[in-house]
Amino acid sequence: MARIDSLAPRADFPALDDYTYLNSASISVMPLPAREAMEEFSRRILHAGTVSLDEEAEVQALELAREGAARLIGAPAENVAITTSATEGLDQLAWGLRPTGNIVSVDIEFPSVTYPWFRVARETGAEVRLVRRWDDPAPLCLDDVAALIDKETSVVCVSHVQYATGHRFDLGKLAALAHDKGALCIVDATQSTGVIPIDVQATGIDALVSASYKWLCGPFGAAVVYMAPHLFNRLEPVFVGWRGTADMWAFDARELTYAPSMRRYEYSTMSYPSGYGLSQALAYLENLDIEAVFRHVLRLTDLLMEGLERLGARLLTPRDYERRAGIVTARFPGHAGEAVAAELNRRGVIVSPRFGSTRFSPHFFNDSEDIERALAATADILHSRPRPSP
Repeated sequence: MARIDSLAPRADFPALDDYTYLNSASISVMPLPAREAMEEFSRRILHAGTVSLDEEAEVQALELAREGAARLIGAPAENVAITTSATEGLDQLAWGLRPTGNIVSVDIEFPSVTYPWFRVARETGAEVRLVRRWDDPAPLCLDDVAALIDKETSVVCVSHVQYATGHRFDLGKLAALAHDKGALCIVDATQSTGVIPIDVQATGIDALVSASYKWLCGPFGAAVVYMAPHLFNRLEPVFVGWRGTADMWAFDARELTYAPSMRRYEYSTMSYPSGYGLSQALAYLENLDIEAVFRHVLRLTDLLMEGLERLGARLLTPRDYERRAGIVTARFPGHAGEAVAAELNRRGVIVSPRFGSTRFSPHFFNDSEDIERALAATADILHSRPRPSP
């Protein structure tokens, strides 16, 4: 197996001394410099309140994250907001749009991708159409989505990378399919931001949301929301508050005047340490270069997929580079995939059980030795674990 070194100092990720951590698709580990900066930011506030968190510091807590996220996804900063979660962003979009006709998604999505549309559909009468891949997820493709889009489709909302299988959609083609029928293309990029280069303007997608605690290596409590200018101009925020106004420090309760940018969606006091922590994680990623991160992850997943197939695994993740990212999901004929995942975790190889499978997700801080240890542990489990009775 060819040696592949980590892209970052492994000392910045102390957990790697204790675990073979291949679970960034669930919760990534935060780089130590970013974590320490976030903790110091929080400590100063807890110690002396507004002495440390004056008005300028309160603005900067989210401004730095917004600017860093905008650079990462190729968007102007005024079209990006920092919210508390990706789910909040999707809820804002769903209730702001209140679509009629039909909404197209996939039945193996993470639930928060479909739930906002199901809820809004109860009010509007819209139909939620789902690509049916629950029983056979591996063959999922763009044609499956295209088959459900028609002139009555209002929104196509899918994940850029599927959390369970690692299948990646081509964002440009996805947006073109939606726009050809007059629909909007809304993307959950939680499983792609931080590992895949994304250019929202070049692809033409209408909106994007992403959590920060997975591939962005950020904290809980902060997320990224992007809206294309035409959509931003069309929608009005569903949730409003003092922070989303044109002059947040006026504290003028007599009228509501929105901020002229996506800051209007940052409507209230939130976890400022989380916003600041996200900005530091984004800066760490930016220093590595996202193109280099993507190449590194593809090399690691190549080794992983080859090794798993030698062990007899059936991969749910596509092999070609254009249709995958950092997730590799495997089933082991004759073995319960979720039981294999549980035993790997018990042995210190940290992965996730998903859809009766074992999901691996290496990132830039992993190296080829991590892959070797994971494959060796998997081989030992498969050879020692009794097969279930027929």
